[in-house]
Parts: sequence; structure tokens; C-alpha cells
Amino acid sequence: MAMPEPDSVSKIFIARQPIFRRNGRVFGYELLFRSSLDNFFDKTQDGDQATSRVITNAFSLVGISKITEGKKAFINFTGDMLIKQYPALFPHNITVAEILESVKMTAELIGACRELVAKGYILALDDFIFTEELLPLIRLAHIIKLDVKAMTMDELRENLRQLTPFNVKLLAEKVETIEEFELLKEMGFTFFQGYFFSQPKIIQGRDIPGSKLQYLKIIRVIQDENYNFKKITEFITHDVSLSYKLMRYVNSAAMRRRREVTSLQSAVALIGELTLRKWLTLMMLCYIADDKPRELLRLTLLRARFCEQVGEKMGKGRNFSLTCYTVGMFSLLDVLLDQSMADVLRPLSLTAEIVATLTGEKTTPYSMILHLAKAYERGDWPEVTRLAGNVEEIFEHLPLFYEIALEDVSDFYTTA
Repeated sequence: MAMPEPDSVSKIFIARQPIFRRNGRVFGYELLFRSSLDNFFDKTQDGDQATSRVITNAFSLVGISKITEGKKAFINFTGDMLIKQYPALFPHNITVAEILESVKMTAELIGACRELVAKGYILALDDFIFTEELLPLIRLAHIIKLDVKAMTMDELRENLRQLTPFNVKLLAEKVETIEEFELLKEMGFTFFQGYFFSQPKIIQGRDIPGSKLQYLKIIRVIQDENYNFKKITEFITHDVSLSYKLMRYVNSAAMRRRREVTSLQSAVALIGELTLRKWLTLMMLCYIADDKPRELLRLTLLRARFCEQVGEKMGKGRNFSLTCYTVGMFSLLDVLLDQSMADVLRPLSLTAEIVATLTGEKTTPYSMILHLAKAYERGDWPEVTRLAGNVEEIFEHLPLFYEIALEDVSDFYTTA
């Protein structure tokens, strides 16, 4: 299928970073955006107006509900933007207005924030370090974000002590490991931001449980170019859970069509061998990840589809783009199974290039694509520019690829 040309949406680069509750469920997403990857805005324009235009264009064209899937949207606002009531452009029930640490404390700013709170908006103080000057905003704020990497443990505890009298929830930023997540929970944090959920907690000497090993074996069969399509069909028809989910998938928005299905065999025939392979791989990963945050599976699918589209645009053939999908899909297997990547991949009989890409043993034609996907997820725009900036056709399409991947994630979770 031909890729549509990028429109004005494609000039708006948006990524999202999940914000978790204590139970591992997603509370919202911080939205990271740029109007281009050259400059944040035209320096001849007013900065706040330019920034606001980017945000409003993004949300009116892409749709805020599509980006956050109905969760809270954390958005940075400067002092002038708060005074001009720019947060009121967005729905109060899903918008969290992040107040940048650089704001100048004035009576006008405090009045504007008080007005936003009265309208039902949630206020969050970003990159917070306690000072007496901030007390008027602390009294209005609902959430206070602390960069745990920017402080020593003693400084962090002192800030928490200063905040004890106030009715605010604490959000830990830049949490990088599960161990940090557990410690910060004990310290009283309610929300957590960072990619700790996508890091493996490797336990030496631990075996992969039998059921998950079986799922890995099924994945291995699926990845074989000469795999037995009929045998896989039989496997699905003998698993009531998979059968039900397949029927839902065939009749979902993800298929972009609706047709009466009279049997499981006809459902398999309808989606085709290629789609069945990808769908079943994802379902096996769902089973493997039954004790992991759901966001991890969302990230897995998002990354796989993003990598696949980049591969397609590079014009190296269908096999190349399918391998890009596999690389993206399997790039979090170590996290799903709490094992080293080398140990997880050993029973899968994947090609040497895929293994080298996933383990980082050497650079392959797929390495740049995987690194690009990870940089885009983080909103690391300088790294995105470095990796893709010299490949104009890919560069221009990245926002569109991300939007399509987000749609696929949403479609899958309405049927899974």
C-alpha cells in the first residue's frame, strides 16, 4: 500500500512519555513536541504564540484523545502562557498544566493559576526545588514533580520534608530502574515518570517458566520463513482464548473492513498469512507479559510498527521491513522475561543480524532504525535529527509513522 504524503501534521513532532501510578497503571502522558527538528520556533515570532500554535495544531489535527488514549495530558506552559490562559484551550478533565521552573513569581501569574484551578485544571510544578518564594504556587498545585537524578538522596528527603504540610501528590521524574521505583514508592511518591518499566530486572540462574517457554517456542515457529501455516491455524482453533480474540480482531477497526465470518478457518484465511504471523506473535508476547505493566506491551507494538514503517520507506523490500518489525517487537523481550537478551534469543533461532541488532554486539542495517525508534519515544529530538536528518524522506514522515503506530496500538487494545 502506498504511503500517503505527509501533510501539516507531519511537521509537528510529538512523542509521549508515560506517567505511572503506584500500581503500575498509566495515569497520563507528558507530551514532548516540536514544530520541526531544526528550531523550536521561528525566532522572529513571539515564542509563546509560536509554541501555542504548535500545541493547538497538534491537538486539532492529530487529536489529543488519540495521543493520550483518554489519559491525562501533561503539557509544559511558560509563565506568559499561563497568564494568557492558554491551558484553557484544552479540556480541563484531561489537561495537566505543567508550570516550568523558570517562571517568574508575580501576582498576575498566581492569579492566573488560581483561575485555572477554579476552572478544574490540574497544576503541576515541574523540576521542583523548594524555596519560600514558591509557597503561593505550592498551595495551588495538585502535583509536584521532582527530578530524582538532579538531587542527592539527602536533598530529595529535605524537599519531601518541606512539602509534608501541603496537600500535594509527588511525582518522581527520571526513574530509570525498578529498584529506584520501589524505593521511591516507600518514600511516599504517588506518580513515576521514566523508562524504568522498560529495563530488565535480571535474576541470575533463573529459568524461564515452562508456559512462557512454550510461548517462545511458538514465536520461534512463526518466525521461520517456511513455517507451517496449516499447523498454526490448528493451534489457534484448539485455543479458545486465541480463537475468540482472533474473531474480535477480524471484525475490528484494525482490519479496516467488516465481513461476515462463518468459521475460524475463514477468519484465518481472511487476515492472511503475513498478518496472522504478526498478530500471533503479539498475542504470545501478551501471554509472556501477563505480570508486566500493560504499557510495556503498548510500547512493544508502537516500536514494532514504527520500525516497520521506517523500513518500508527505505525501499529495501518487504522482507527488510518485516525484519524491522521483528526487531522492534523483540527489542523488549529481555524486559518481558527478566533475562539477558542473549539468553532469551538463544532458543528462537533468529538470523545472526537480528541477534546482533538486539544484543548490540555489532552494528547492522537495522541498528539505526531501532535506535531511531527509541530516540523518538523519548522525545530526544537532537538524536532523532542525527539519525534521520540526512535521510529526508524518512525524516519528513516520522510524525506520520508515529501517528499510525499509535492508531494501531489503540486498535489492538480494543480487541485484545
